[in-house]
Amino acid sequence: MKASLISILLAAAPLYAQSTRGSIGGQITDPAERPVSGASVALVNQETNQKRTATSGPQGDFLVTLLDPGTYRLEADAPGYRPQVQDLVLDLNQDIRVEVPLLPGKTSDQVTVTATRSLLRTDSSTVGGVIDTRQVQGLPLDGRDFYELSLLLPGVVPAAEGSAASVRGSFAININGAREDANGFLLDGVYNGDPKLNGTAVSPPVDAVREFEVLSSTYDASFGRNGGGQVSVILRSGGNQFHGTAYEFFRNAIFDARNYFAPSDTTAPQDQRNQFGATLGGPIVPNRTFFFADYQGTRDSTGITQVTNVPTLAERTGDFSQSSLPAIDPYTGAPFPNNLIPSAYLDPTGTAIAALYPAPNRNVPNQNYVSSPAGRTRADQFDVRLDHALAPSSQLTFRYSFADESLFEPFTGPSFPLVPGYGDNVPSRDQNAMVAETHVFTPALLNEIRAGFDRVSLGVFQQDIGQNINAQVGLPAISTNPRDLGLSSISVTGFSPLGDESNNPQHGTTNVYQLNDNLTYVHGRHMAKFGADFRFTQQNAYRDVESRGFIDFLG
Repeated sequence: MKASLISILLAAAPLYAQSTRGSIGGQITDPAERPVSGASVALVNQETNQKRTATSGPQGDFLVTLLDPGTYRLEADAPGYRPQVQDLVLDLNQDIRVEVPLLPGKTSDQVTVTATRSLLRTDSSTVGGVIDTRQVQGLPLDGRDFYELSLLLPGVVPAAEGSAASVRGSFAININGAREDANGFLLDGVYNGDPKLNGTAVSPPVDAVREFEVLSSTYDASFGRNGGGQVSVILRSGGNQFHGTAYEFFRNAIFDARNYFAPSDTTAPQDQRNQFGATLGGPIVPNRTFFFADYQGTRDSTGITQVTNVPTLAERTGDFSQSSLPAIDPYTGAPFPNNLIPSAYLDPTGTAIAALYPAPNRNVPNQNYVSSPAGRTRADQFDVRLDHALAPSSQLTFRYSFADESLFEPFTGPSFPLVPGYGDNVPSRDQNAMVAETHVFTPALLNEIRAGFDRVSLGVFQQDIGQNINAQVGLPAISTNPRDLGLSSISVTGFSPLGDESNNPQHGTTNVYQLNDNLTYVHGRHMAKFGADFRFTQQNAYRDVESRGFIDFLG
């Protein structure tokens, strides 16, 4: 209770508080720059025709808050003055302040202002930036991961190569020197991450993103859960006009250049990628209920070339006469005559393990085997969003996001086997849901409540899971659990390792339940924000480390 009270007190401040929504305020004046009180102000969302109203106070001030990002038409009117109309573009988490000078005249006349407003935010000390719709959809993106555009902002740099959060192409960044796992991620105002490494959960398609914001420092208490940056994403919503897209991006062998690092005497690895999808948004009930939906599929098959050394057919029978490796008698420490190991020294288990290696396919010393098996990715994802006006004073929003991916890695890492047959399968499924209600009790008192659910499920399983390879070659099975069956990790100096990656199998599912509430009170040009954010995290996981054991022959 004490922690909640502290959070509420810290969240209250006489300034525009940070939120996924924004506000538009300002002052109504006459030609002599005297304040005009009692003026009517209306803000109309040009996509949905939903209207919010306010009345200027004694100092001519007005403030309308908890506004969705979008294009608004500001209409100001007062008796004895000409109405004024101007268009304003409100970005995510932006607070706009405008001066509205009214001119005397007939109310049938109208003044339209078309000047472009500055993007400088003078009412907040927060350091960061917004990547808007035009940038998200217009800038080239390798793999269509819009999060990469955060690197355009100062202080944001890529994660260190090979870091825990960036494996398998996952998105990770460092902001102002903070650790990559110190960042927070929001989607439509609710948590969207993986608590294990604090990475992202759902990554919506580019065409579904309206804009996103990266806050790098001095953000307010409502974002105070992480020491690094705060990345907030807003998805597109429907409007009174239907709009949609359909697309496919592909590449194949026709467009591929040869891998410069692949041996010239081998077949070029193939690379086939298809990424396709569609979006559609529009009205269900004009001016009241709107929908937006998107789907994206990815199919990728990429040849991965590895060059290594395997035992020759003669070496597998104990004949090292044509080899640079010495055949040493383990009892005397001296080489065997003619570098030939007597058959009595050949153990059946050792012979069976040697037979697991593929036959050499190149006549190159210490690099006699090359392979280019394909890594395969299949991903399907979609988002569905509904916006509904329960009443002029109440707006309901619901969104559900789903992503399912299966990845096959033919090689698990440089210290593990460099021959095919010992890769892993990586299935993952991410889900994120949000329901929110915004209620306008009075133009000065507003409340926004959100409930969120975030689920991340990820597994890594050895390619030969369920097959007792140890028993086939004469090695013991350390674990009797069927999921741990496979081949022990075997390392022999001078040759590729054999066996399954030692950290697999593993699987984890993490659920995060969230409820937050923000109460906003406006008085003149000041705004106070009170809020609370409750999260319950549940994790169920296993990781069978060294469940098959290891054997090292290091010389």
